[in-house]
Amino acid sequence: MDKSVSLALALIWLGVAAAAAPIRTGWQPASTDLLLRADFVFDNRVKRTNDLPTAALRAARRKMVGGGYIGPSELRALADAGDGLAAYRYAKMLQESGKPDPTGGAAHYYGIAAYTGRSFAVRPLARLLREEGAGYSPSRLKNALNAMTVQALGGNAEAATLLGQMYADGVPFGRDLAQAQYFLTMASGGGNPKAMLQLGVALMKDPGDAEAGHVGARSALTLASESDDLSVRVTAENLLRLLDAKPDPESEATQ
Repeated sequence: MDKSVSLALALIWLGVAAAAAPIRTGWQPASTDLLLRADFVFDNRVKRTNDLPTAALRAARRKMVGGGYIGPSELRALADAGDGLAAYRYAKMLQESGKPDPTGGAAHYYGIAAYTGRSFAVRPLARLLREEGAGYSPSRLKNALNAMTVQALGGNAEAATLLGQMYADGVPFGRDLAQAQYFLTMASGGGNPKAMLQLGVALMKDPGDAEAGHVGARSALTLASESDDLSVRVTAENLLRLLDAKPDPESEATQ
């Protein structure tokens, strides 16, 4: 995306965010400022085998990395010690077992994997959060939010898009359009047309943007309508027509 366009969208967002308080329901995370300074919980990440505290764990990791088999208990011990690869494999094992997981054990371990740099854990983590996250404890949700945020702030456009969508939809972190706009703008800055479309949808729901004539939504949707992705382009064009069909609140007020 052109830098001037990104700057314009950022200025639009700042204007509408200042004009209207975000819509919030359910459990709420910290504000954006606090979120960026969050005390992330998985600070014992394993980058090298020698980072592990015991000889048994180091031997298990060497075996795992070398393609050998290690059992569930060893995988979990490695994951609990901060090994992201082991955490991902253990989470996948929990999912594939088919056993009910109401407390979000698999999400917990996908979160460790994502936090420790395994970007491939983001998609299954987000899927679990959307489908089952409403039943997770606040501490489980906080850990998952930390992991998604670390990935998004680290430049993972997919993580930023998914996090923005979850805030826009209200599941499972509560609806917060300011946060949705923040993360979707971040994702769309990387040239992600789907994120730009999602940003436009989020801004359509924003009372402040509505009062301003949906200038933010129109800008985002106009950019999405120029995408090479046919489904994104057609959806954006339809939404723009929908906005055009709505009466102008200022003209109504003067009648």
